Order: sequence, then C-alpha cells, then structure tokens
Amino acid sequence: MIAGTAKKGKNAVKRAVLSNGLRVIWEKMPAVRSVAVGVWLDVGVVDETPATNGVSHLLEHLVFRGTETRGSVEISRAMDEVGGVLDGFTDHENTMYYARVLDEHVELALDLLSDITVNARLLPEDVEKEKRVVKEEIRSYEDSPSDRIHDIIGANLFPDNLLGMSVLGTTDTVAALSRGGVAEYRDAGYVAGRALLCAAGHVEGDEFVELAEKYFGRMKADGVGERLRAAAENDASRFLTKDTEQLHLCMGARSIPYGHPDRYVAAVLTTALGGNASSRLFEKIRDRYGLAYSVYCYGQGYRDAGAMIVYIGTAPETAIEARDHALAEVEDVVKNGLSPEELSRAKECLKGNLMLALEGTAARVSRLAKQELFLGRQVSLEETCNGVDAVTADDAARLAVDVFGGGLTVTAIGPNAEDVCRV
Repeated sequence: MIAGTAKKGKNAVKRAVLSNGLRVIWEKMPAVRSVAVGVWLDVGVVDETPATNGVSHLLEHLVFRGTETRGSVEISRAMDEVGGVLDGFTDHENTMYYARVLDEHVELALDLLSDITVNARLLPEDVEKEKRVVKEEIRSYEDSPSDRIHDIIGANLFPDNLLGMSVLGTTDTVAALSRGGVAEYRDAGYVAGRALLCAAGHVEGDEFVELAEKYFGRMKADGVGERLRAAAENDASRFLTKDTEQLHLCMGARSIPYGHPDRYVAAVLTTALGGNASSRLFEKIRDRYGLAYSVYCYGQGYRDAGAMIVYIGTAPETAIEARDHALAEVEDVVKNGLSPEELSRAKECLKGNLMLALEGTAARVSRLAKQELFLGRQVSLEETCNGVDAVTADDAARLAVDVFGGGLTVTAIGPNAEDVCRV
C-alpha cells in the first residue's frame, strides 16, 4: 500500500491507497470517542438505464440481507451489541454505506462494511423479498407528496437526463429486475477503482490503514471506466392532481455543478432566499402572510449540473397567492440583488451552521467524502469560510440572473395543481 498525507498538522486529513487501488482518507478528532466510517461507491442512478431504474437502491437494500458469513439478523445484532449504527443510502451519483461506533469497535465496523459490500449473497429469494419491500417503499413515497414533488421538479428540470429519474425507480422497473442483472450491476460497480473509504473521529491512522487493508484489500481492483450515462426520457408532467390536505409546490431552475467556482455564491443566494427563519421567503410567506408552515429554498449540486429549488406546502385555496409571492421575491432578487444586511446574515448563517455541524463525526466524514469525490481535494474549513466571506452583492446578483433570469419551472401536487402550474 502507498500512504500519503494531505497536509501537515495534528488534525490533518490523511490519505492512503490500498494494494488494490482503493483510496482511503481519514481525519483524527482527538476530543471525541466515536468514529464514523463510510465506504462511498461511484454507483448511482446515473449508472442505470430507464429500464433498470432503481437497481442501485435495490442493491443497497439487498446487501443487508446477508453475506457469505452472516445472515441479516447477525449483521444487525453485531452492531446493536456495541451500540453502534450501520446503514446505507443511495443518491443519483453515489451509493454509501456507513457505520458509527466507539473507537474500540472500529475493526468491527470495517469488518461489517467490507462484508456487505464485497460478500453479499444476493440470493434469488432475497431479491424477490426485497423487491416487494422496495415496491412498498415506493408506494409509501407516492403517498407522501411533500417528498414526491421533488422528483417531479427533478424530472422537469432534467427531462432528457438520468438525473431526472427517481432514486427508488418505479414499481414496474423494480419488478422487472432480475437476480442476475442485480449481481452483474454489483460486480461492475462495487470495485476498488470506484470506491472511497473514509473515517472521521478518534481514529489512529496506522492502525486504521492496516485494518482497511485487512478487510477491504479483498475488494476487486478493476472497474474504473466511464460511467454509462444512458439517455433518458423522464415523465415531465408538471402537475399531479390529487386529493390532499395541502398543495405541495416546487419551483426551480437549473444551476451550477457541485464544484463550480460560484458554489459559495450559490450557497449564499439560496440561504438568503429561503435557507433559514430570517430568509425572504420564510419572512414573507410564513411570517407576514401565514400561508405556509414549510417554505424553503435549496441548491442541489451534481458533478455536471445543478438546480436551485423553492418548496412551499400550503392550503390549496392559498397556493396561487403563495406561488405569486415566491415568484415576486425571486424576481426582485434578479432585478435588485440582495441588500447588504441580507448578504451579511446569509454568510454568517452559513459559516455558523457549517462549524456546528462539523463538530459531529458523521457530518465530518460526509464532507471528507464529498470533497474527495466531487472536487478531488480537501477544502479546509478556513478556505470554505474565506470563500463565503468573499461573496459580494454583485456576485449574488450575477448568479441570480444566470439561474433565475429565464424564469422558473413550476410543479405541484394537490387538488388544484394544474391551475397552480399555469403561470
């Protein structure tokens, strides 16, 4: 194995490369007793096709069904017995499995994580059982319009792109997945060349790398390659008429990728618009007019694309009023930019939220992985705060015009969804 350090310093992020090419990064946090460990795989919706949509998520479920040496109950009990957490999630560009344990149980965490990612059995009967579980998850999701609306806006913003497909897939695509197809997908993607192992917390570097080699050195080395990026034709209907108590509304536009030089500008802009209780949308739509309980704005960054989205949950009879207030605020930002006070509040909020979050090992390890995968380097907290501080009113105004100047796509779920989308 080849080891190296990102930079000098007691709490520096350090790196090693295992004998099979798997990258390892870790950061020691001496003041805590816990360790968060995660393995990130470059496998997600963008590696699927419209016909296999949902295979990444189904596979994430299946690995917990059992391995060559452990059944599902043994996997759960092994972590429960030490008071730890073991879980996974899938998004459009990655699949991640993580564990959080006390420092004395790091070896167990690595053993379990490697076992499920390398040795999952994928028995035919387990595949069929988990397909039923996932189909129930999809049905539950479809009964949750406050969640589903984000898929609808995604399909509209990325109508011909895999980024517009659902992470869960559909009941039809999941039903059509075969054990052989899932195994083939796993064998191509769950390889060292597409994996990153991260840890943050009370972790000893030399010992951690030795344990990583012991457990993850058995992962297949090949399979870097180009991502598939198949063509997609997403269901881009802008509205879903449904008998709900609230109307759920998303408005958005395509924006910048995760690693774009304007990423700090985007963070300031979304925070000022709808990132906290003193943001424009919250103050106007919730505080001033009482039209919504939940209203916010967020940015979504991918490797090659991004989006800025406004969400509002409101009564059907007030949905058009709430929509118009939101559109007016966005238009005002496009025309007049942010005030000095808004700019300052958004910056301080961003920095404070980041620093508070990074006191936890889970947030720290997630940040390590995302920066390594999307930026190819580690960005210090100081550099991040300096980047936020450097954002000017002119920067925010310029990006607002670039993103929102062409108008927003409006999507809705609710009784009068079609009317609300008629802008």
